[in-house]
Amino acid sequence: MDHQIQLTERKKVLLSTIIKDYINNVEPLGSRTICKRHGFDVSPATIRNEMAELEEAGLLYQPHTSAGRIPSDQGYRFFVNHLMAPYVPTPEEHQFLSRLQQTSKAVDAILSHSIRILSKATHSIVVAEAPTLRQTPVKGLHMTPIDDTSMVLTLTYSNGIQRQSLINLAQPVYSDMLSMLTNYLNAHLGHTLLDELFHKMATFPLEREIQYYKNAVLDMVSEIYSHVQREEKIYLSGTSHLLKEPEFQTTEKAYPILQFLEHDTFVRQLLQSVAFNAPPESEVYCVIGNENSYHELQDCSLIATRYYIDSKASGMIGVIGPTRIDYPKVMSLVQSVAGSLTQVLTKLFT
Repeated sequence: MDHQIQLTERKKVLLSTIIKDYINNVEPLGSRTICKRHGFDVSPATIRNEMAELEEAGLLYQPHTSAGRIPSDQGYRFFVNHLMAPYVPTPEEHQFLSRLQQTSKAVDAILSHSIRILSKATHSIVVAEAPTLRQTPVKGLHMTPIDDTSMVLTLTYSNGIQRQSLINLAQPVYSDMLSMLTNYLNAHLGHTLLDELFHKMATFPLEREIQYYKNAVLDMVSEIYSHVQREEKIYLSGTSHLLKEPEFQTTEKAYPILQFLEHDTFVRQLLQSVAFNAPPESEVYCVIGNENSYHELQDCSLIATRYYIDSKASGMIGVIGPTRIDYPKVMSLVQSVAGSLTQVLTKLFT
């Protein structure tokens, strides 16, 4: 682990310099180039010895025998944990972020707008998940008919958040029947999770007055459950940025990552695993290179954090880029966008 690595101040400055240079120039660095480009007041031979010791510690490596050195995943981890200075967004980046306050009042539009802004500001892929509510108990529901086979469903969760959805049914459900079924379902909710409600309606015997409508009840509960699952949406922006990075300009390198990102289930699992495994004291989570459990992403880093709806629900938003991603800048911008998302969504739902 990096906390066991002890570095002198000069080695810390040297490692930080190499990482910052590689982030910008994407080329291995030799000792003479470092001395010339960055003005170290020691000889190239001294720098060469220091670099060899950083390589022994696992913080640098040589991609080719005759090449200079570049940062390893462990080197980036040491940089993020110990050497990184706070990043101050530029006026242009502040302007990007201020646009979040000018978006519409629909969750879908807010999240879509947010990830586009963050992708433009970081020149990276951005992923986000919709606020997760399926594991929040439902306190009540209301169904408003539009015609015989469609209705507007309003779900009120125990945390006070409401969600409205358009539900289409396979068979006609008339107004009186809809009212009776609404009362019946509300009586059986009792702060129940949707998973439990679906299981209860599908397996328990129904009361006599409802038995006749059993198929309609199951259709309705199934539609409600499916609709909520569909609302657990994944948002993605900026995949074209990946192809501009020198590391991913070959199909062999880029294709597995792009294929991974096509699957919402994989992206959701990635974000949820980061949230689950990250230390609770962290505000921005960073997974570097081979720390990724998904082999498709082991040449990438993910920087992610949570956004909230007034502490009632939450989702994850994150940036995916090469391991030489500009960690201070991206971590700062991810945190800023998540904070703005929290403000905008909290205003919307409270």
